[in-house]
Amino acid sequence: MQPLHTLCRRIGNFVLLFGAMPDLHYINGPDTLPPPLTPQEEQQALCGLAAGEVAARDALITHNLRLVVYIAKKFESSTAGVEDMISIGTIGLIKAVNTFEPGKNIKLATYASRCIENEILMYLRKSSNRRQDASIDEPLNTDSDGNELLLMDVLTSDQAQVGEELERNAERSALLAAVQALNPRERQIMELRFGLRDGVEHTQKEVADSIGISQSYISRLEKRIIKRLRQQIESLV
Repeated sequence: MQPLHTLCRRIGNFVLLFGAMPDLHYINGPDTLPPPLTPQEEQQALCGLAAGEVAARDALITHNLRLVVYIAKKFESSTAGVEDMISIGTIGLIKAVNTFEPGKNIKLATYASRCIENEILMYLRKSSNRRQDASIDEPLNTDSDGNELLLMDVLTSDQAQVGEELERNAERSALLAAVQALNPRERQIMELRFGLRDGVEHTQKEVADSIGISQSYISRLEKRIIKRLRQQIESLV
């Protein structure tokens, strides 16, 4: 099992990590949303994002929420309300900002649109898996143009496969961001134990020897850190 997934399982369901993101309750439509950033403002925010500035990251998320609403409304149907689609789409936007690489010569809005759509498609596919009696030709959604989205379309969608890859790429940056909130000693323990920095996991004894404290103390600290992370995350949902 990959190091990140090991720690995610210890903390709890990975999706809870996204509860630590900014409080984004813009569900009444584009008129209530912050305006898009100007090209200059976006470039400045991207520079701040590259430097690890939380305020820059939050600005890129908040000022792109109109994009979430626009895309989410295309998937609105009787089985999936627009508010649900906005919630799912916002997760896709957060992943897009977390994993965006300006050097790839693609605009943030273009990349974010793909992430948002893929997040919604994955949600619809997972929801369809719980509907055991659903026909493969049964419409799941109807977009704003009246086009039906079939179960077969979702199950065979290349976009859904791309979305899964984006989700895997987002896990590392999201979890590392959560770990950065720990104090230096706690962060060092988590990075060594679960290979968050170099992908190499270490035993409690190896961590203890590296830091110069007892293995039993490492064990107690690890349990305490994971328990606190879980409590902090659960308090946000």
